[in-house]
Amino acid sequence: MSMIRPIAWLAALIAALAVAGSASAQFQPPLTSPGSDHFWEFQPFIDPGYFQHDFQFFAPPEVSDFGGEWKPNTGFYVTFDRTDMLVSRPIDRFSFGSQTKADNAWGNRMELGYMKGDPSGWQGVFWHVNGPNERIANASVNEVFQNFDTTNPIQNQFVAPQAFDSLNQLKMTSFELNKVWRLKPYHNGTVLEPLVGYRYFNVRDYYQRDTLLEVPFPPRPTTDEMFINTIHNAQFINSMHGGQIGARLSRQRGHWLLSSEVRVFGCANFQLLRIRNIQSALPNPELALTQGQFDDFINFFGTGGDVNVQTHYYHATQFCWGGEVRADASYELTRDINLRVGFTFLDLGQGIGRGDLLRLNNQAIQMAGVTFGFTVNR
Repeated sequence: MSMIRPIAWLAALIAALAVAGSASAQFQPPLTSPGSDHFWEFQPFIDPGYFQHDFQFFAPPEVSDFGGEWKPNTGFYVTFDRTDMLVSRPIDRFSFGSQTKADNAWGNRMELGYMKGDPSGWQGVFWHVNGPNERIANASVNEVFQNFDTTNPIQNQFVAPQAFDSLNQLKMTSFELNKVWRLKPYHNGTVLEPLVGYRYFNVRDYYQRDTLLEVPFPPRPTTDEMFINTIHNAQFINSMHGGQIGARLSRQRGHWLLSSEVRVFGCANFQLLRIRNIQSALPNPELALTQGQFDDFINFFGTGGDVNVQTHYYHATQFCWGGEVRADASYELTRDINLRVGFTFLDLGQGIGRGDLLRLNNQAIQMAGVTFGFTVNR
């Protein structure tokens, strides 16, 4: 394998981290400013008793309707969002000319972090999208065949399964760990929070094609027939590690907290493609076999077991770059608890493996949708 691509993504990752370090250095306060000794404390763990919270989560909201100064929260915070996303289809022969379409998938997004009075903090973000799971039928053979033993008519039963082709089957898991700084509020109360951190993605693309082939039954090749059911499935696993930079911009307007976030990342993608072919034998349900012919089939194939199973593994590396944009509006119910709704767009711009061919390992994925959930002390 050529070393050009691994060297390219490694150089790009180092450059991204260098830019992130240069950008974050602009946010360092003067050494004489309060809390500057802890501004660059670069570890995410903190004593749970560091913040003296009164645990009055349902206290009345502290809202000023007359332009008073808004003070962002400090301490631990938690957010949870339910995400309803549209996920783009692969750009290859498996989407059957429907590459411009997207399919629906649900997911969960959780965030746990803290902000100190330095002001700086840490955050961990977990996001899982379970789907989509779109398939299309390529055959419709669902008849049931059973033996002629009237004393036990369902002892041996075979169903010719419906055959499917995959359109868009995918699961995505993302984790990020970020160091966050909070700048001094602007004159209109807007607060900017730059961040730099680590980003991990696990994107699993699934493909399956079922084929039902009617062929002669070997012991009686001139009189009887059977089905050979071939299941060809592939799992393309994309494990991506890299760095990211970004920022969050927020502003309080009465009971409403309006915020937007942007992230840009670059990741090394270590890919694994597993291909499995399974062949199974099934009697033809359209044939009226005698009891003896059915017994021959049982003796030859057992009770419908696998005829042949083959598994192959392939490895590759790619570089993936992309970005994420979020915007949400949260309504303050109590002092610490908000309900919110928003929009999310995620773009994995290149370097994603989809389908069942190793050469299809440089695709893109776009996800866009709405989010709704709640926050505590955010």
